[in-house]
Amino acid sequence: MKTDNSPALSRRERNLAEIRDRATPIAEAIILAEGVEGLSARRLATELQVSVGSLYNAFGDLHQVIRTVIAGSAELLANALMTAVAQAAPDRRSRVVALGEAYFDFAMAEPRRWSLMFEYRAQLEIDDKARDFQGGLLDMLIAAGEADPQSEQHRQFFLVLWASVHGVVSLATRPTIIAIQPELAKNYITDLVDSALNRFPVD
Repeated sequence: MKTDNSPALSRRERNLAEIRDRATPIAEAIILAEGVEGLSARRLATELQVSVGSLYNAFGDLHQVIRTVIAGSAELLANALMTAVAQAAPDRRSRVVALGEAYFDFAMAEPRRWSLMFEYRAQLEIDDKARDFQGGLLDMLIAAGEADPQSEQHRQFFLVLWASVHGVVSLATRPTIIAIQPELAKNYITDLVDSALNRFPVD
């Protein structure tokens, strides 16, 4: 017996929800094994044993399937970063370094998730979910650095620091672009943080 006031789903809505629930882990497995280029609507529909039309009715288009996988990857990254901050020493330098190193470690351990989160359709305007996710990461960094989240100067300061660390991480995960040793790149994160915090703006 229903115990809340939410309306009962129709049979069609239940079927579409089931397709979404089943499709996401299958799409994720394909992307992590082969990259996003390995995923197609026809392949995913075949795996699910549904029509391509039913798949599109559930998601809208294939890009929304990929966005759902991205959302799950973003949650994993956010959890890794929160854990790193919680386990770091209580001073701001240690917390910011811990964030940078956890960011690096996640990218090295999950390069396809990393690429999916930050490079998928990067030439297009960022969508609302991606904007909210990136804003949340920036807020986490600002809090770790004991800065004022209402100060645009502080926000820009940590945004530049994030961009610097992101650049190092991106190069370390792309050895075909330039030969950079991951262990050296990770050590450099501490230098970036120290250099930045020495220039932290004082209002």
